[in-house]
Amino acid sequence: MKFETYPHDTQICTMMIESLSHTDHDLVFIWNMTDPLVVNPEIELPQLDISNNYTTDCTIEYSTGNFTCLAVVFNLRRRLGYHLFHTYIPSALIVVMSWISFWIKPEAIPARVTLGVTSLLTLATQNTQSQQSLPPVSYVKAIDVWMSSCSVFVFMSLMEFAVVNNYMGPVATKAMKGYSDEDISVDVNDYRVGLPTKVIMQDMERPRYSTVSQPQYDTFCNGRSVALCIDQFSRFFFPFSFLILNVVYWSTFL
Repeated sequence: MKFETYPHDTQICTMMIESLSHTDHDLVFIWNMTDPLVVNPEIELPQLDISNNYTTDCTIEYSTGNFTCLAVVFNLRRRLGYHLFHTYIPSALIVVMSWISFWIKPEAIPARVTLGVTSLLTLATQNTQSQQSLPPVSYVKAIDVWMSSCSVFVFMSLMEFAVVNNYMGPVATKAMKGYSDEDISVDVNDYRVGLPTKVIMQDMERPRYSTVSQPQYDTFCNGRSVALCIDQFSRFFFPFSFLILNVVYWSTFL
């Protein structure tokens, strides 16, 4: 069996009927000229369809003589329904799920990293399950091309966040800890409950001291703008690239 195009493959199954001890001088097999082969339409295989069948003569010459032989050849095409719902659609949804990180703000580092790593591990598990029913072969199969391409897309979405986080710079770690955009630029003094209103008003009139120097803040703002631009570009680039992959893949193997 050949699995280069699995699960879009067509296997050829041959059944041979040959004389064991009588040569063609004593016994000759001949196909019926009217209906040599009749296939029961009610017989179905769970994963394969009989796309074509034909009969042929396979008389073989040995050193002891010619032995009559007849052969039936079945072309079996694999059904795609099982793999469509258990491999292709789940893996495609995992790839789409990894794109959600492009809509999450760059400061949410734990959320984006967790989403990317979880998607990658889930896809690896899906790839392992899709190979369980196959014998180990040394060549690349069609299912390997699909699963590897999906893994590359998920991995690239994780690398995209690495680039975004690099542009954010070290100042972005404050946002990761729960600071808002205003807290990054200024530090508002805490006010204790129970103080007189006059004291509170005087305290609020005090100048606010910047906890981040102006050059650092400008660098952070510029880096954040670039990071947001990368996210916006990825929102269109990744789906468009995945669409091209689907067009090329399905037009090649279908």
